[in-house]
Amino acid sequence: MSKYIASIPLGDIERIQIYINRSVKTLAEIKAETGADYLINGGLYQGSQAVCHLRADGQTYAKDPYTYWGYAWGTGPDITLRSVPAAERRNYICCVCLLRGGKAEMLIYNRDVGGSRPRTAIGLKDGELCLYCTDSGRTPMELQAELLALGWESAVMLDGGGSSQCDLVGKRIVSNRKVHNLILVYTRKRAPSEPSDNDKEDKPMDDITQAIMTNSDCYKAGRTITPKGIMVHSTATPGADAQTIRSAWDRSGAEAAVHYIIDDQRTLQTLLDTCRAWHCGGAANNTHLSFEICEPQECRLIPAEWIALKRGSSGWAVQRLQMELQARGYDPKGVDGSFGPGCDAALRACQKDLGLTADGSCGPATLSKLASRQGSYLAYNPQDTATYFGAVWGRAVALCVQLCKTCGLTAADILCHSEGYTKGIASNHADVMHWWPYHSKTMDMLRAAVDKALGAQEPDYRAQVQARFGLAEETMDYLEAYKYGAALLQKLAAAN
Repeated sequence: MSKYIASIPLGDIERIQIYINRSVKTLAEIKAETGADYLINGGLYQGSQAVCHLRADGQTYAKDPYTYWGYAWGTGPDITLRSVPAAERRNYICCVCLLRGGKAEMLIYNRDVGGSRPRTAIGLKDGELCLYCTDSGRTPMELQAELLALGWESAVMLDGGGSSQCDLVGKRIVSNRKVHNLILVYTRKRAPSEPSDNDKEDKPMDDITQAIMTNSDCYKAGRTITPKGIMVHSTATPGADAQTIRSAWDRSGAEAAVHYIIDDQRTLQTLLDTCRAWHCGGAANNTHLSFEICEPQECRLIPAEWIALKRGSSGWAVQRLQMELQARGYDPKGVDGSFGPGCDAALRACQKDLGLTADGSCGPATLSKLASRQGSYLAYNPQDTATYFGAVWGRAVALCVQLCKTCGLTAADILCHSEGYTKGIASNHADVMHWWPYHSKTMDMLRAAVDKALGAQEPDYRAQVQARFGLAEETMDYLEAYKYGAALLQKLAAAN
């Protein structure tokens, strides 16, 4: 009996592919054809057709009337557990969600998936992609308990039984079954002396794509600035990537324009650094470079960004409301993202039981109550978006470092929109501090990271003190020898 588990740092991943096999080739044949480093069988199928939700490289191969927790990604390092189908992702797969947010998820599966049999799973833990395959018997509940004990933050059980097979860099579990689809992981090749991305902090970035918004009224106005600072924003448009935001603003009549837009995959330069942007509704438009950070769909659940839902509403947030009502025992008559009579009736009944005004509108008060349930589908869970946030955080640091170097700025010249409001140079917006604290990040931490990347050194207080007071070397040695050190020297240097 064999069991293999692989943990791959997300920063080492070049690409994750869903290989559509249609039960034609063996695992060994696919390995020889693709050269993938890691291969495991994928999702459920019947004959030559996939079941559940499945999309590979932008093409949808299976749909289901329900939404499920599954994994979705663009190229690979951005993989996250989320509600699928995910229209904005090129790849997604789901089967049976085992873990979410480091906790056991309620198991939902058909009888033909149950019992004790070989198992395959995919998951995330501490910034790593985890792959699991065993040819010994496990029930779904036993597999869930095992992965929970291993500390996986999220996990999805894939197809099992005779379909379970893998090649994890030469560690193989072989099956004669030719499955419909497989998950292939390609790792980034680097020299032996080059550190893994997991060993790098705030990595430099040279992949800025210039995409100037020449159709923008802001660009056409032709006004210029000499940058004196950098202002950080977030879009407050959950689910929209950098290209989508740029397209929305690159037109006549658009009221906003920034210098850069960041998402988890790219950094776009949308105005020249010398162009006066329209980004903060205050005096900082005349002095500050600006960039927007795109937000994942899940940010719609942050109270500051919540938009009331009622009959006639549609979309991802309505799906989450329907899932939460269903989890609480109220039948919304479908989990389809359409707020119809069934959802209205279910919400009113739930509101009444919670002691709220039963008005059929899921506003801030109703959201707060519904989000209070442990594991609520309407609560923002930072673990669900940790990979995305880590990616945009790294890009934000790298961009700030580059702008500081090119414009002669320092980390102290960086602030966010809400800090700009406090200083009286920007309008009253909460970004980015309505979002970042969920991920235990602050603007001070961003400035510190930029300082570190710029190679900021501790000021030479010894030299300052010696020059100011004309002290001898022996005296300076005495001060430092008795560990008065930086604290005393800093005070002396600042003394009048």
